[in-house]
Amino acid sequence: MLAYEQLKGAVGRQIRYRPPRYDARRLFTNIVPRVRVRATTYRLHDISMGGLAALSKNADLEVIHPGETVELSIQQSGIPIFETSANVCRRENTVFGSKVAFSFVDRHIEFDKLLTRNAQAQIAARSSLQPAEDAVPVEYRAFCSDVVKLIRAYGAILETNAKIAREFGDQLGDAELLETCEACIMQPWRNLWRTGNELVSAALDDRDLRDALKEYTELVVTPEFRRGAIWDRSYLKPLGYPGDFEMMNQVYDWQRVGTTPYDMLMHRLGLDVAECIRTRMEVVASQIGDLARDAENRPIRVTSLGSGPAREVELFLKSRGAQDSRAEFTLIDQEGEALKHAHRATYPYVLRSNGHMRVHGLNISFTDILRPANTFALLPPQDLIYSVGLLDYVSTHRAKALTQKMYELLAPGGRLVIGNMNVCAMSNYWPMEYIVDWSLHYRDEPEMLAWVEGLDFKRAWTETERTGRVRLLFVKKR
Repeated sequence: MLAYEQLKGAVGRQIRYRPPRYDARRLFTNIVPRVRVRATTYRLHDISMGGLAALSKNADLEVIHPGETVELSIQQSGIPIFETSANVCRRENTVFGSKVAFSFVDRHIEFDKLLTRNAQAQIAARSSLQPAEDAVPVEYRAFCSDVVKLIRAYGAILETNAKIAREFGDQLGDAELLETCEACIMQPWRNLWRTGNELVSAALDDRDLRDALKEYTELVVTPEFRRGAIWDRSYLKPLGYPGDFEMMNQVYDWQRVGTTPYDMLMHRLGLDVAECIRTRMEVVASQIGDLARDAENRPIRVTSLGSGPAREVELFLKSRGAQDSRAEFTLIDQEGEALKHAHRATYPYVLRSNGHMRVHGLNISFTDILRPANTFALLPPQDLIYSVGLLDYVSTHRAKALTQKMYELLAPGGRLVIGNMNVCAMSNYWPMEYIVDWSLHYRDEPEMLAWVEGLDFKRAWTETERTGRVRLLFVKKR
């Protein structure tokens, strides 16, 4: 026990007390309320007694400016649960959308009352159909029922037999059982996935219908899928944005994750959706290998924009092709932890290369790259620049601007590789957008080729990786 004089307060910036700020997805574990400001609906990001931060998936929606006073409404299932005037404190555009911070003017949050009203709104929405839910077509409700029925049927087999095994003091052969289960469930799951894409295509240009379908999906389907680790992380977004480097590592590692066989099965279904993340990485790793082989002992320079854990660089460094090559890699990411992970993974190989390999990191935001004066523009000419998971998040205008910035930095004869989620029957649209609230731009070949219009390139073309769910744009400089 400490004596009174031994007790310590905070130090540094923590001296100024601030009320606790709560992550919205952890505070509201079922359906996160929305924030309505004028004609725009935002996703609640975090909340404190005196304010909140909210995200809009499209940075180009109605603009509100710092210093404005607006009427703000927190709504659950279309029902207001808190309303106040609020000052706009700050606004920032990111590749993941627009993030706006508000401070309340004439009211404050009493969390016990807010949580009670949130629960009451959910009960009211379930007990009598609200207009938004009434908009959900019968076909889509039946479809969601079929999805839950499929996974619960297999889950019941796994959990019942695991329980019996435990009663006899034994464990099931999880690996063998899961292999059998996966072999049977994958095709029906993919058929439903394709059907989901077809059913929600009608909502592409109807925001109200899309919101109603998403709310229904998050209520009925999402809780079941969150049994799988990769679905849960994608939905919670613990680093504040989807597709963080830890989630990508789950895809690259492709391991059975979960405390029960059912949890592992759900994780495996998530890996099936995210497989294109791994296959697009393999395409990039192959490009690096080809470049190093053709360089004939000339040092090559390679830059990754939105590098994440940079597993393709690690894959190359441990390959036989790296032994007789010289290369300098620049990894650019706005998440410092991702760069930390990449450097920790690649450093042993760099250390053993006798100076032939170098890996540098730039912890800068992608919006900074578009500014006239930026660190990215100071890099020397690059032989290969690639970005395979970033432009999915940005508008067409910004995607073209980023493409041209990268192209300008290429050395003569250099190559640019850009990946984007593809428009196809088995795209990731329904499982990502509707189950885990992960919004991306899905694009076809003409849309991606339009990014290089006006550039003096030697050749530009697109290909898809093995699953067909990611389209890759290749541009060869003269």
